[in-house]
Amino acid sequence: MYQTFSLRFSASSSRAGKNGLTPLFLTISVGNQRVCIQLPKKVDPRDFNVKSQRSSNDDINSYMNVVRSRIFEIQTQLFAQGIPVTAFKIKEIFNGVQIHKEWGLLEFYEHHNEEMKKLVGHTIVEDSFKKHVYVLNYLRSYLNNADKPLNELTSSFLNSFYNYLIHDKGQCNNTAVGCMKKIKKIINLAVNDNLIQRNPFSGIKYKLDKVTPTYLSEDEIVKIWQKQFSSKRIEQVKDVYIFNCLTGLAFIDCKNLTKEQIFTDNQGGLYIKKPRQKTKVMATIPLNEIALSILEKYNFSLPVLSNQRMNSYLKEIADICGINKTLTTHTARHSAATLLLNHGANLSTVSAVLGHSNIKMTQHYAKLIDQTVINEIKRIKLLANDDSATNKDK
Repeated sequence: MYQTFSLRFSASSSRAGKNGLTPLFLTISVGNQRVCIQLPKKVDPRDFNVKSQRSSNDDINSYMNVVRSRIFEIQTQLFAQGIPVTAFKIKEIFNGVQIHKEWGLLEFYEHHNEEMKKLVGHTIVEDSFKKHVYVLNYLRSYLNNADKPLNELTSSFLNSFYNYLIHDKGQCNNTAVGCMKKIKKIINLAVNDNLIQRNPFSGIKYKLDKVTPTYLSEDEIVKIWQKQFSSKRIEQVKDVYIFNCLTGLAFIDCKNLTKEQIFTDNQGGLYIKKPRQKTKVMATIPLNEIALSILEKYNFSLPVLSNQRMNSYLKEIADICGINKTLTTHTARHSAATLLLNHGANLSTVSAVLGHSNIKMTQHYAKLIDQTVINEIKRIKLLANDDSATNKDK
């Protein structure tokens, strides 16, 4: 939108000192906004023609030309950097305030993602990058691609976007909270770069709902393993899933598994030794007979589909096997942890197998075992205190 822009010098005789000189003033007008700057130069108001904007003193005229050039230079800089041109902004910069590009949220997030993409395969995994891409797309949709200046972000805006994820996008609370955490990272970067003065996340705290991870019991794992499927593709998905139930490999680590990552110990047993893609922590995983037979079946190159397609087939496998649980590739990892703990493995061992960076990450599986014990005890029916039992006591 076009805005009028004008400069006007003035010298007020009412401000003249004992020597008859008065400060030279500059009024900057941009649209309906107007500011006045008192310049360090003093002039004799009798020598200054307000209408012609000229002085009879050539030094004053030269000085005014320098000031004009500086003001127009500032205006050009603001245009070039995409910063809104205002009279106040020009005055700030003229008085020595450093120019900062006024980033928009979408623009700044896009810049972050471009830098993050360069690190994929080096210090971060592609999945971590894609999650930020998804969140940026949600923001674009929410804002209808109309960017919002970082300095205009408020707590109300953030809460409104959180509600949008819940009600419009149908996300569960934990998924929406995960999105908000990623936006918080972006805002923190802007705060650290002094792009915004106040963090709109101040006073906001989104809480995750407690979720009990889905995992299979040993009987359910055996049930799936023993089931033969007529579809070759489903049979392959079953094999990969069971392999992960027995090794605890995450989906991406299973997908990237190579024969070179399988070693032989001193007793002739085979085991996997590879760093986890997510944490870079080395995982050491012994292979039992079933896991080894699956690897040999596919010549040590497992037929791993995309995560989405795997989860689709796993839903079908659960239905066919009569397992009333939502199976995903990640439930295999949960199942491996609980299976090991149920068979007496300690937390340190399970942590080493799963490649956790901290044993605290493994401890929540122990809580699952506690729940398993409780559920099993509830299934035990005590003998009824019937007549026959009473007679025996006599």
